[in-house]
Amino acid sequence: MAQTKQAIATNLITGFLGSGKTTAILNLLKQRPAHSNWAVLVNEFGDVGIDAAMLKDQDISDGLFIKEVPGGCICCAAGLPLQIALNLLIKKASPERILIEPTGVGHPKKVLDVLCGEFYKSVLDIKAIICLVEAHKLNNALYLNNETFMDQLNIADVVLANKSDQATEKDLENFYDFFRTYPIAKAHLEHVVSGSFDSKLLDIEHNIERSVDFPNAHKHVPHSEDKANLADHQESSQQASDPKQQYSWQRFENNGQGYYGCGWIFNSAIIFNESDIEDFINSDRFSRVKGIFHTHNGYMLFNRSEQSVSKQACDHTQDSRVEVIETNYLDWDQVEEQLLQCIE
Repeated sequence: MAQTKQAIATNLITGFLGSGKTTAILNLLKQRPAHSNWAVLVNEFGDVGIDAAMLKDQDISDGLFIKEVPGGCICCAAGLPLQIALNLLIKKASPERILIEPTGVGHPKKVLDVLCGEFYKSVLDIKAIICLVEAHKLNNALYLNNETFMDQLNIADVVLANKSDQATEKDLENFYDFFRTYPIAKAHLEHVVSGSFDSKLLDIEHNIERSVDFPNAHKHVPHSEDKANLADHQESSQQASDPKQQYSWQRFENNGQGYYGCGWIFNSAIIFNESDIEDFINSDRFSRVKGIFHTHNGYMLFNRSEQSVSKQACDHTQDSRVEVIETNYLDWDQVEEQLLQCIE
């Protein structure tokens, strides 16, 4: 008699832009049981794939499979991008667990509808939906009035106040108070640092009674433009001294869900001035910037979410890449010029 194949434990790791989802997944992967196949599906708003690059660069043993879906939301187009990516992962990896990281501005209900649909009903075992949130945002009307942000919280079984080392006592107190009024209590609340939490939380069952308040909040108007700026290799002393003429880079523009994004990928031979990049990241005109830059001190990851900025060494060595995401359209030519000025 043929043995029934066990359904694959599947978790959504959600959270708004800058909440620390990728860092949390990296910490979870360190807790992966030996000889256990896990698969990670990463969806990014932009096209340059910074989160997926970070995951793929980790020194993790065999049994880990990463699939990236950049440039929009996996739940759009009737869920086809999600289904295609999932099918490829399942076929290639035969995983025991799948972690799905939707884009920070994507609506989790749309993803969940696909995962719980007829096609995957006997294939996937939906476990805890885990949402990371920066505690101070629960005091901010800008986020409390954002339907996607609120529904990420509504549908989550586990909510983690990430970056708690940067939060005030009042912020953390408000975090716990915020969820006490929920009609269906959260299975687990905790404040954490650097997205670090016990992987046992992944095995909590998803409560299908949890609902969203804004099921039609998700609006996507796809627009992606790839602008390749290829070097003109003319042998003049003036051009040879100009780094913009020596190497190549690519630019990608994207917008949807009320956000505008632009990303760049630079040849690995380009060296950025670390101090100049810090100034660029800290510019008042930006609220969300994430980038990996090749500097004289090696590759560095910069991450900015509002006024919170972090910097750390990075294992990625293939190229430099950066993504800017804003609620207002920026003059990307001007932003690019500022970025190019950071090249050594």
